[in-house]
Amino acid sequence: MKQIVFITTHNWQTKRLGGFHKFAEATAAKGMETIFFSFPRPYYGYFMKREQLNPSVLRTLTKGSVYNLETGGSIFNVTFPTFRLPDGFGKILPNSLMNFLLKLSLGSFKRFAKKNFPQAECFVFESCEGVIFVDKIKKLFPKAKIIYRPSDPMVYASVPERVKKMEQNILLKADMNLIVNQEGLDAYRKQIPDFDSKVKYKILSNGIDLDSYKKEYPVPEELKCGNTVLYVGAWGVEWPLLFKAAFETPEYNYVVVCPNYPPEKVIQQAKTYKNIIYVPGISPTQVPAWITNCQVVMVPYETDFYKDRPLGITAKYYQAMAAKKPIVAYHDTPKLLDAGVAVTYSYEDFISAVKQGMITKTKEYSFDLKGREWSTVTDIFIDEVFL
Repeated sequence: MKQIVFITTHNWQTKRLGGFHKFAEATAAKGMETIFFSFPRPYYGYFMKREQLNPSVLRTLTKGSVYNLETGGSIFNVTFPTFRLPDGFGKILPNSLMNFLLKLSLGSFKRFAKKNFPQAECFVFESCEGVIFVDKIKKLFPKAKIIYRPSDPMVYASVPERVKKMEQNILLKADMNLIVNQEGLDAYRKQIPDFDSKVKYKILSNGIDLDSYKKEYPVPEELKCGNTVLYVGAWGVEWPLLFKAAFETPEYNYVVVCPNYPPEKVIQQAKTYKNIIYVPGISPTQVPAWITNCQVVMVPYETDFYKDRPLGITAKYYQAMAAKKPIVAYHDTPKLLDAGVAVTYSYEDFISAVKQGMITKTKEYSFDLKGREWSTVTDIFIDEVFL
């Protein structure tokens, strides 16, 4: 196999400790020419200052950039900027126009594809709007293998209907769908009648670098205050819960590391609490040092989050389990209870569980992390690519 293309929301430079970064590293190490196709990257990103959307990213990825890997091989990261509009426009514009603009660029997608991955033999799609290209890619590369890896299924209530239809389309047309857990499979079965007879799939778990969470690291500056209750993640948190917890337990320090910058009103309110620390983001390579140096790991999702997005037991929990940290979750799957995680559904219970976690200090979990090491997961993925 000469070329493999990963279609993903991420930039290579984010250097995430999982997902498509791990898969791409594995294929590059195998000697395959590996392309990281970051999409969507709308032209309006020139006016933004986010990690994925800013002038520098648009200019760099439109030209394409090569990154040499310590693990062997290299990655070519490129994008195809389009006139995509923010989802809010979908309330006033028809789905057909939103999808048209999502694909429309100043250049031709056919020329872009033939220039940047002319010999592609496999396309691996992430659960993102990039799935809209599956039909064009099948036409341009009729012999290429199509794999869909939905780390975060897009069938849930808060996802625009047009995106749900795009995902249904790729589920039906992919040569293989690698679903991360039973929760994702159940969600698809509810959405697509006769799913098991129409869709080719296997379950392949997310992974974790287990050894990284068993080492000792220098304490990050923000955690040196001690008695730290830490959240590291990309999903939004229940800020009113944290304000209440900070007020009632001033002896604990609540640290939120999240790149989804909250509203300014929330930031200003957080600043009124000496024991709330907000960090807009850290490098993925720093995550083990933060997890291993806090006292309690918290996952305080917004109320009823798990009902809209039942993601199951995610890698976020694997990390804390491997580090043997007490974990306190708020409004996440009840299945965590079976693993020994404190799952709470009221503010009062969350605060009580945090207090207990501070006493516990270390914790053993019944959840089996065997087989979830990234080396194992990527080996299974590579086998699937070459089938």
